[in-house]
Amino acid sequence: MLSAKSYESEKLTKARQFYYEAVQDEDKLVEAIVLFKDIMREKPELKGMATTYIGSLEMLKGKHAFWPATKLKHVNSGIEIMDNGIKEDPDNIESLFIYGSTCHYLPFFLGKGSLADSKLNKIIEIIDESAIEQYDNKLLLNVLEFLQAEVELTPKDKQKLNKLGSQIKSKSNSSNK
Repeated sequence: MLSAKSYESEKLTKARQFYYEAVQDEDKLVEAIVLFKDIMREKPELKGMATTYIGSLEMLKGKHAFWPATKLKHVNSGIEIMDNGIKEDPDNIESLFIYGSTCHYLPFFLGKGSLADSKLNKIIEIIDESAIEQYDNKLLLNVLEFLQAEVELTPKDKQKLNKLGSQIKSKSNSSNK
């Protein structure tokens, strides 16, 4: 598995930026999708992660749609696409985070809370020190912050995530010297 960290590129950085901007700016959706499709062509090993982002962007189309039936169509289509992304790389922390956080913010009446919980809890289960070498540290800190703020954690899980966060910050501080 090629991690995104080993393929940090201007295109990946821009695709992520457009992804987050697409939450508020519908015009960024298409640009982000195009960039993630380019990434899949350039680095087939990142197909799972890119597909998960594309699925989440499909769901964002629902946020921007006017008609409720259209909104629901985009949500269901996006979940199917994200499922395909996770099947490609089931232990990719970035993919699990995008899937879980996307479903976390859906309205409760859509009944997708269990999907969010399963993906976010899987991150808690599999994340360890090796993630520091595999993923962008800023991304990991965002994941840890989200988990600590939005997921009900056991004391053991809190300790694990706090320790990992400290290790990431320590590594970042030592590399900035």
